[in-house]
Amino acid sequence: MKGLQFQRLVLLSDSKRLANQFVFPKRFNLVTGNDNSIGKSTLVKNLFWAIGCDPHFDTEWKSNDVKAILYFKVNQQEYIASRYADGIYFGRKGAALTKYSKITGQFAKDFAKEVGFSLLLTNRQDGLDCPPPAFYFLPFYIDQKKSWDEPWGGFEGLGQYSNFKNNLIKYFCGYLPREHFELEEDVFDQKAIEKEANQQVERITEAISVLEDVAPELTIAVTQIELESIQREIEEELTSFSVRQTELFSQQSTLANEIHDLEQQHLIASISAKELNEDYTFAVENVPSDSLECPLCGVVHDNSLLSRAGLLADKESLERQADSIEVALQKKYLQQAELEGELNFVASEIDRINEKYLTEDTPEDTSIDHSVFDQALHLVSHRTICNSVVQKKESYQLQSQQAKEKQSKIKKEQGKLVKKKDKDELNELFIGNLVESINALSATGVNLNGVKSPMNYKKILGGGAAEGTRGTLAYQLAILRQIEHANNCQVAPFVIDTPNQQEQAEHRYKAVLDFIKANIPYSYQVILCAMDNEVLSTYKQDAHIIELSNNRLLQSELYPQLHAEYNQVILKNS
Repeated sequence: MKGLQFQRLVLLSDSKRLANQFVFPKRFNLVTGNDNSIGKSTLVKNLFWAIGCDPHFDTEWKSNDVKAILYFKVNQQEYIASRYADGIYFGRKGAALTKYSKITGQFAKDFAKEVGFSLLLTNRQDGLDCPPPAFYFLPFYIDQKKSWDEPWGGFEGLGQYSNFKNNLIKYFCGYLPREHFELEEDVFDQKAIEKEANQQVERITEAISVLEDVAPELTIAVTQIELESIQREIEEELTSFSVRQTELFSQQSTLANEIHDLEQQHLIASISAKELNEDYTFAVENVPSDSLECPLCGVVHDNSLLSRAGLLADKESLERQADSIEVALQKKYLQQAELEGELNFVASEIDRINEKYLTEDTPEDTSIDHSVFDQALHLVSHRTICNSVVQKKESYQLQSQQAKEKQSKIKKEQGKLVKKKDKDELNELFIGNLVESINALSATGVNLNGVKSPMNYKKILGGGAAEGTRGTLAYQLAILRQIEHANNCQVAPFVIDTPNQQEQAEHRYKAVLDFIKANIPYSYQVILCAMDNEVLSTYKQDAHIIELSNNRLLQSELYPQLHAEYNQVILKNS
């Protein structure tokens, strides 16, 4: 066997101090007894409940307030799941268990990862979920009360996903591969973008409607040309003048620094030239010899004709430099004057526009009717806002359209994953297995007209009540073979709760049991619930038998031992 296999179930009621344990060591397992009300169905339901499913329990069983530990393995890797109410512990045996407050969300994702369950379903909030374990176990469980009349409905609480069965069946039977759901996540990402963009479009549309309601009405006629002129003057010219004023202030600051530097350079050059002239005069008029001794340090300085000529040359060089700086300064002074003139002009234009449109008081002698321009200004502002809002709306509309186009492109990629030829082969495989099962189970009265694929299960009708039951079983067995062939996830144990529905004739019931034993693929563990009967003798030969007596499913004798085990599992592994 491969896939998921149940090993051992521990049930514990602290409120009533009752407990029990059950093992499932073989490929074939039988839960039986002489009474139809001793708890066979409740036992197998707890296998699924312990791992996160919600089968239907009667009020009496719910009053036990049970805790459960389920030991199981997936391809020889051992796991533990322990549930109480909606809380669950889960993890690999020997490692720390993770505690989850609910069976949906992260637990569903972690469990799905371990069994390779890659199905994603659309929830009622238009989101995409990894569904909880009940959706993984659905094809592997025939519930006594409901599944014989309605396949794919053996658990409670499946309504959180509307119309899930079609995609669920397609996934298990190979029509939707794992890659389909990887692309489906991309589709839903784009759907979220489209939805958000559409909501923004609606919000902006409402805003535009409000703006239209509060748009100003002109009591004095203003032409379109005048409105455009006002708008251009306010939006373009005022902005342009403000930007230019900032630039001129920056240039003025830079020019002032340059003038200051040149003035300092001119001052230094002029002073230096004057000092050299004084040195030359002193050397010529007051020192008759060709040398001069410093009275402070005693150093003898050259005072020859050549030295005095050098002083004169340096003086003339500095004077030329000062003249050059003077010329540069005059140019800078001229630029400064021009800047001041332009600044004055820009400032006056800004003041003019402000006084014309943006101030409350208008001079009496002005030729402008301020009330007209006041109304016109409101209209210009309103139009500007509307234009901006409309552009934003168009941007979101484009975003929505692009997201919709991407969805269409991804869906085309999904459609190419399984070709028509492959789908036809899957259909042929299913119909072949279904017809074989129906013939072997003597359910030939079942009407297969219109049944082309596993998704057509509602059309499997006809025959008497007993024959219809065998038709349902034939369908389920064909599904098991299809799941094994598709290999989209690990297979789970096939649990059949009481196949002797509608009191089958003995030879028919024997044929059902023989077919189950001979035709369920070897990869499946099988757990059968049935009242004890001579017809079960062949099945019993290779099965582990759990025989329930008239005593309660839970017993007081095992409570201390199993209570201690529960505490050890939770405390040690959490």
